Amino acid sequence: MAKRVAGVTEKLMEAAKQEFLKNGYERASLQTIAEKAGSSKGAIYIRYPDKESLYRSLVQPAIDGFCELLQSVLYQFNRLSGEEQTRQMLRRSNDEFPKVVDYLYDHFDEFKLLFTSGENNAYQEFIHRVVELDTGCTAQYIEASGNDAVSSGRLTPELNHLLSSAFYTGMFEVVIHNMPKEQAMKHIQKMRRFYTAGWQTIFSSDGGEDC
Repeated sequence: MAKRVAGVTEKLMEAAKQEFLKNGYERASLQTIAEKAGSSKGAIYIRYPDKESLYRSLVQPAIDGFCELLQSVLYQFNRLSGEEQTRQMLRRSNDEFPKVVDYLYDHFDEFKLLFTSGENNAYQEFIHRVVELDTGCTAQYIEASGNDAVSSGRLTPELNHLLSSAFYTGMFEVVIHNMPKEQAMKHIQKMRRFYTAGWQTIFSSDGGEDC
């Protein structure tokens, strides 16, 4: 059995990160990665069975950390009574959401890899996890508060999914376009205000008829 050499894994991962960032997932070359790491393709295959496994080793920790943070933030909100959730919704969002943006920028390279490497499985799974967490929080709020958004037909599971997906994919554009963090915070804050106004029409019993 081939023996692993200390330090090679770290060099391979750094070389892989640079290669994926430069050329994207599809065009990234394992041979180039090995050469930049001063190693061989054999050293890659000892550690990772294929290119996707190597790619996953770079992005999966950031994915898991983001989802764990978001889940924690949403869980703390849903622990409140329905009345408190309604009363504190905007304040908690203002207080907690910057932590999510901080996490994106603390792991900027990994998310850049994830968002710019094409419609790969890791990206699709990530979006699915994020949207499931977000829509689940909304559903729990509606149940806890007794809001009639669902029973009245103003909100369907499909619309809940679409709105959540639109918000998060829009937010992730700040990484795709290399936006400085301070500027990103301002843009995301404006996005949140826009979506908050829309959600208020859904949660309000006098939100109006469908167009």
